[in-house]
Amino acid sequence: MTLPLPTTPLKLAHLGPVAKGQDRLVYDHPDHPALLFKAPKTLQAALGLPEGADVRLTPADLGNFRRLMLKLAPRTLWHPFFKESECYLTARLGGTPHEALPIPNLYGFCDSDIGPVLAVERIALPGERLGRTLKSLAAKGPLPDDLIDLLDQFARRIFDQRLIAGDMTAANIVLGQRGAQRQFVLIDGFGDIHAIPFRSASPRLNRIAMRHSFHKMAGRIGLRFDDQRVAFTPASD
Repeated sequence: MTLPLPTTPLKLAHLGPVAKGQDRLVYDHPDHPALLFKAPKTLQAALGLPEGADVRLTPADLGNFRRLMLKLAPRTLWHPFFKESECYLTARLGGTPHEALPIPNLYGFCDSDIGPVLAVERIALPGERLGRTLKSLAAKGPLPDDLIDLLDQFARRIFDQRLIAGDMTAANIVLGQRGAQRQFVLIDGFGDIHAIPFRSASPRLNRIAMRHSFHKMAGRIGLRFDDQRVAFTPASD
């Protein structure tokens, strides 16, 4: 696949985001249909404050680690970008082909009229602007066998490639197509985002944490997860 990478600053401000997360915004661009562009929210938006509002520490911030870190170190907004890039490079330098990654391919940072943005692979089925999440697919009823098979393949790639996912939820897993193959891909929440990177230091701890994440996610979408076989089954079976 040939990707038309941006060579001049992108004009994104007038387009508006196509998706929003807790701390990040996602944009697309008519000249780069194979890509999406991730950008951090402003500090005020990430804190739920009006734009231009003063950012001050309050006693309540001591009980909220995220808010405390954002106020003490606003560059914390960029922490997920660094961790995702590290996770991606570790996988690719380990020999994983780009089409086999259970995470999007990353294509580096680009300049734009809203500041630096990260260019990422768009994960979606043909004709879709944004891919459907596992959460939305499960909300329609029991997952069919073919999607459960794809979910099994996704989980095996996670374990085989020893990827770290600090926030793996059904809302972050998206159904897309690479070449002729449909795949589930973790589009957000990958990388060791924790303040103390235990998972990066210990593959065993990471595997235990990933098993727990899959069990928890499966229970929320009507499935069971067998961590010995690395396979999902309907909870009603």
